[in-house]
Amino acid sequence: MKKLQFFTLFITITSFAFATGNDSLKAKHSRVKMNVLIDNLIDSESESAVDKTDAIKEEVEVVYSEDIMNFEFGEIPVDQDLFLYHTSKLEFMIPMEFNSYVKNQIDYFGVNWQSGLKRMATKSEVYFPIYEKILDQHEMPLELKYLSIIESALNPMARSRSGAMGPWQFMPATGKMFHLDINYQVDERRSVEKSTDAACQYLKQMYNQFGDWYVAIASYNCGPGNVRKAIRLSGSTDFWGMYNYLPRETQNYVPKFIAMAYLMNFYDEFGITPAPMDVDALMYERVHCEGGMKFEIIAEKLGLSNEELLSVNPELKNAYIPYNNGEYTLNIPSSRLDMFYENSDEIKMISQALIEATPEPPVTKEVYYTVRKGDCLPIIARKYGCSVSELKSWNKLKSSTIYPNQKLKIIKS
Repeated sequence: MKKLQFFTLFITITSFAFATGNDSLKAKHSRVKMNVLIDNLIDSESESAVDKTDAIKEEVEVVYSEDIMNFEFGEIPVDQDLFLYHTSKLEFMIPMEFNSYVKNQIDYFGVNWQSGLKRMATKSEVYFPIYEKILDQHEMPLELKYLSIIESALNPMARSRSGAMGPWQFMPATGKMFHLDINYQVDERRSVEKSTDAACQYLKQMYNQFGDWYVAIASYNCGPGNVRKAIRLSGSTDFWGMYNYLPRETQNYVPKFIAMAYLMNFYDEFGITPAPMDVDALMYERVHCEGGMKFEIIAEKLGLSNEELLSVNPELKNAYIPYNNGEYTLNIPSSRLDMFYENSDEIKMISQALIEATPEPPVTKEVYYTVRKGDCLPIIARKYGCSVSELKSWNKLKSSTIYPNQKLKIIKS
């Protein structure tokens, strides 16, 4: 009898899954309740029945669609009971709490930002496995990966108005504190792997300092100084206890994290589907490059433009490989990995030929001349075998006026 009930309900809920974006709130809520009923029936079945149900679920393919679900009253139909029922199934280390602040953020992300949520559901297929591997290495809660959605919408090139950069939005000073190089060649805040490692170090420090994941997450947003101030003013070491004494952005930050963690696991319960995207274009593999292999030759042999290869190497600022002790790990589109290894010998040979054909830059040195009374730029230029324009360029002079005892830089070959 239970098997018959389950089959009937499974058919019923399947019909709801293909409902249009104009479904009523009542219909959506009915779908959620039937999901709960199905789970209860599964729990009451024997182990073999559960195995069969799991097999059925595994065969269901993910449906991608650009359709936006419309929710009556602009709200996701979730209350505390449903939220706690859902989250009880998650093996999270960080507690998932429900209140009005969290509900407001669930409604915002699920309704107002639904198109973004749909993109995140798809892009997460690329970035979450990378995050999870690094979080696991640091023995950190895997659910911290959802913070990157709040920070950057999983965009390695994201830049804030204040100058924060990358998927984890590090400011320059904080990035350097956690050993992220920022120079004219690279900005490692944009590296998915390196910035995630830095974020793990930062969050672990904050957790060790405050002993609470909500407070550690809050300090990631506003800094430990503001958190200590909130603790002092509120007399509480609990996030909700110090809530009113935190910066406004930080007050919303933890509820946003909880809401995003919830929706990324249960968006399909409310008829929301992942957005269709070319995920393959984002997929990449990391390969070891030996000193001398030129970026543009690699791109050419892979049938890519420099811009296309740079797109999977966000930490690079230009089409140049900044070798460190003759080595560098480059990202290659997953679809071109075999081509890289098949052409690696030719890439090395052509790159070496280009290096040998490039003339060595002339060796130069800087000297300084002290201007004497009666000197002028033409006289000094003639003395050192250079032009007046070079003298002005080297010394950033806007006119030909010089003064006694003034120091002039001279570059000699």
